[in-house]
Amino acid sequence: MGNIFYLHPDQKAFPRVCRILTTIQHEMKFTCYLFLLFTWTLFAQNDPTTVPDPTFEAYEAAGLKEKFEMNKRYAANEVLPVLSGYQTIVDDKFAGVKNFGKLVAQTDFNLPQDVTTLTSNNPDYWRATMEMALRNELIPTTKIFMLVSQGEFDYAVKYLEIVGMISKEDNYAHAQLLNLEKRLKLFNDQLTAEIQKGISAHDQADFEKAINIYQQILKDYPNSAWVNFELFYSQFALNHKSGHKERNTFESWEAARQNIFLHNPLFNVQMSAKDGDDAYAIYRRNSIGSLFKDPKNQLSDFYKYADIAMDLQAFDFAAQLFWYTASYTKIEPSLNKYLYCLEKLGVSNLKDQFKGDFEAEFAKIDRQREKEKTSSAVYRSANK
Repeated sequence: MGNIFYLHPDQKAFPRVCRILTTIQHEMKFTCYLFLLFTWTLFAQNDPTTVPDPTFEAYEAAGLKEKFEMNKRYAANEVLPVLSGYQTIVDDKFAGVKNFGKLVAQTDFNLPQDVTTLTSNNPDYWRATMEMALRNELIPTTKIFMLVSQGEFDYAVKYLEIVGMISKEDNYAHAQLLNLEKRLKLFNDQLTAEIQKGISAHDQADFEKAINIYQQILKDYPNSAWVNFELFYSQFALNHKSGHKERNTFESWEAARQNIFLHNPLFNVQMSAKDGDDAYAIYRRNSIGSLFKDPKNQLSDFYKYADIAMDLQAFDFAAQLFWYTASYTKIEPSLNKYLYCLEKLGVSNLKDQFKGDFEAEFAKIDRQREKEKTSSAVYRSANK
């Protein structure tokens, strides 16, 4: 499998000694060797493993704002029509795949669309996910490009990290993931260079200049969790410097972080905790950095990553990971946690396809999550 690019905006090391926050860096540069324990038979996309990207040369020469718009157009006009075409031609017995494909084909992704409603809250999306043959990642790849079409590159990258490791190479969907890898690498390299200008100004205590830089970047790429955080952080520092510490409230941080986590719910930078729940969330975010260090633990780390995403209420991302661990491992709670996450997303009908007392199982998961949180050292310390 080719390498999938996964630069985290929140992974960059900040050269500050006095930061209030911490950031845990991690990389997942390895090959995921999967043992197929069971399979659904659907169809294979027998396309070349590479797909030409005719606008890439122009894309390379473009500025950040134009790259932003070109990626959105590429996803909406070049990739999604083909991905949906693969879905609409399947046999009628694969109703989830066909229905989801029709929805994608009928949706104009050049216009603002709610990707969460179209995917995470949509039973057909999850049914389609379950109907696909193992390692045929057509459905989550479609979600990735839906996110890109709406300019949500940060969250698209989080999916790209994982889906790229699972995806079989010999199909159109994977080839487009590789194209997207190249595009987002260039985009994020350029974005990083601009952000570093703001960080440099901040480190020289020129907070007004840093704020202006971040505001200009957000005109080009408004959905950057990293830039939105840096903007808040420089404003925080400016308030402190100018004698307006009273403006640096937990309420102001709460408003900022809602916007930050809207674009990347797994963003691993937090301010100081106001209570045990906050402290535990910080701990869980930072623990992502401990994963994917040893290739022998790849699949178990998928499960741990899913658990973290679930605790951070990124139920769509958690569900995708739990489905992988349910498919490729014998980690027993995976299926129940997958269905639990779907329930949280408002998708309650698919559990009827499985045997079990899921009301009891979901209650058990709730109790386990609460126990793990309240018994953690960080939670107890923050609540003293």
